[in-house]
Formats: sequence, C-alpha cells, structure tokens
Amino acid sequence: MLKWSHYADKVLESWRGPKGASFEFSQALLQHYGWRTFYIDCSASPAVSAWFAAHVYSERTMLEMCEDYEERPVMLRKRIAQYTFNEGEGHVYIIDKARARAQSGVVDLADVVSDGSRVRPMAQQAWLVGPLYDERLAQDCVVTHITGDRAIFREFAAASGYRATNDLFPSRREDPFLDVLLGLPWKIIAGASHQPGDLPFFERSLDLPEYEDSYVKINGGRVAFFSGARVSGGIDLAGASDGGIIKNVPEIVLFGHADPAPLFFPMVRALLAEHRCVVFEVDHLIQHATLGNTAYYQKGIVVWEHEPNLVELCEMVVEHPGLDLTRATLVPGWHYRVEDSGLWKREPNKHDCDCGNDRMHLRHLSALHIVEANLREPTDFSN
Repeated sequence: MLKWSHYADKVLESWRGPKGASFEFSQALLQHYGWRTFYIDCSASPAVSAWFAAHVYSERTMLEMCEDYEERPVMLRKRIAQYTFNEGEGHVYIIDKARARAQSGVVDLADVVSDGSRVRPMAQQAWLVGPLYDERLAQDCVVTHITGDRAIFREFAAASGYRATNDLFPSRREDPFLDVLLGLPWKIIAGASHQPGDLPFFERSLDLPEYEDSYVKINGGRVAFFSGARVSGGIDLAGASDGGIIKNVPEIVLFGHADPAPLFFPMVRALLAEHRCVVFEVDHLIQHATLGNTAYYQKGIVVWEHEPNLVELCEMVVEHPGLDLTRATLVPGWHYRVEDSGLWKREPNKHDCDCGNDRMHLRHLSALHIVEANLREPTDFSN
C-alpha cells in the first residue's frame, strides 16, 4: 500500500499539484490500475457499465525472456489480464450519487488530468463510492438493479463505441499514468534461486495487471532490473568517503510518511558527531516522475554537517541502467541550523536546491523522522 500510494502521490503532484495528492484520491485512482482498495467502481456512463456487465475478467501469469541494455538475459514475470464476452446474465446497478456521497463518500475521477491525455479513469468516466472499510453500501443507495442477457448489454455498449478492451483501457502510449507505473524499476523475485550463472527472475515494482503486449527483446538503459545492489557495497560517494558512513535502513523510510513533528533528531546527531556525513540507504530504487526517461533513481537520504551545527538534508541518487548500479551522487537539499536545544531550524543557504518543490524536501524531513525512530527502536522495523 505504501509503495502504491507513494507513486500515485508523486505522479499526481506532477500533473495536478498538491490538490491531486490526497490519500483518498490516490487510492481511488490506483484501483483503476489494479490495486485492491475499499472502493466500489462506478461510471457516469450507462454504456461503460453495460460493457463491464457483458464481459468477464480473467488473468494468467506469463514468463518472458528478454535482455537488458548490455544484452544480458533476464526473465520477467507479468500478470496478463483480459476481458472476454461470456454468454449468460449480466447485472447493472444504478447508484444514487447524492445518497452515496452523504453516507459513504464519493471520489470523482473525471478530471484526473487536464492536458488532454486519455487516461483510464477518464476513458471509463469513473467515480467511486467509499472508502468502505467495515461496512456495506447502504441499500437505499441502490436505485435500480437491472439484469439481462449479456449480449444485450454488449450491443448497448457497442452502440456508444465501446467494443474492444482498448476502448476502456488505453495503452501506455495514450495513458501517461499507466506509462509511469509500467516504467518503474523491475525487482528481483524474492525466494528464487540466484546462484552465479542462474538466469535472474524479476517482477514489477508494483504488481499490476497488463492488458496489452509489452514485450521488448532488448531493453534500453533506462529500464532497471534491480537485484539488491547497494552503494555501501563499494561505490564511491562524495562525502561518505570523507569520514562518512552508509547505513542500510528499511524501505519504509522512503515509502512511509511521518506526521509533522518538532525537528529533533538526537540519534541522527549522535551519528553526525562521529561521522561528518551519514547516508541512509534503502534496498530499493525510487522512481521520480520527473526522471522517468532516465536511468536515475533515489536510493536514500543524506545528512551532512558542513560546519558545526549546520546540517544539509538531501537525497542520494544512483544511476542504474539494466542490471548495473554504476554510480551514486548527492542532490542538493535544504540546510538546517541545529540550536542549543537540539532543535533543527531551516536556514536558507546559497547552496540550497533550487527546484522550487517544497513538498519534496518536506518528504526528506518525513523520512528523517522515520530514520530517527528506526535508530531509536530498530526492532520495531523490518524490511
């Protein structure tokens, strides 16, 4: 859930700004791409609803052999999904939207993007009821329940142009949100045999169903097949080589979220007292939406004490084409002055990052709060 929400938040923010990054909105959106949530799918279009009433969902697992940018073979595991017409009885429920909003809540996805892209929720004219955590949809929200031969529902949908799966599930060439989700790094499958010489098996970072052929024989350098390589395994990093250290931390550090709290990090400060620079590295590659066409990924956060009581909080970015983690670098962050009380106070600096994205740097603070908790009680965390 944390990974799905993390990526939804970042991608939505890049398109819609902060208003598109609410937890409810991102969950509702992600349900349309294969994540199970506590919402009920609805459509403003009777024809869309009729198409789903006429078709049955199924999926299968597919293994594909392909190559990375250096033509080294890898195996990919994918979920291949499809909707097929089946003879029999179909069902359509007409929901009173006002009642549903009052009793359970409603999320409308009709304007998920505004740049003219054909994303899946817009193609399906989607809105959702919920979240329904420990409850059923109230009976008085259902105005009518229509049953009929699926062939009739299929003909009704076809009259509005809904005939093929692609009519309601646009390809990644049309749907930029799907393109981002399918462009995330591949990860090694846990538990598979990974002896020297074995063919490595990978799965998607987010386990989502696919409705079209995505096979590529030789993948470009921007496609990462991550098998757990660590910067702490020997790659030089500016700052860490000058008396600094690299500590491995759980991936929740970057995927999780900590509520705003006083900027008080005594455990981190204790490390800085001994090491000038501390890199907190996770066993994962984080894809930024703005770096989707590159081989660069976030892999940690960094605290660096440039002078007594002046600390920079930034992030570590790695280059990872194909199977290789080739280099790591630090991206400028924000500077903080550590007061006598131990509290950190933001202090603008000429070397600060000039991206203008305050939310990204606030996420660094959130990650540092989780790091502090992990250092204080490491047994409360697990990878």
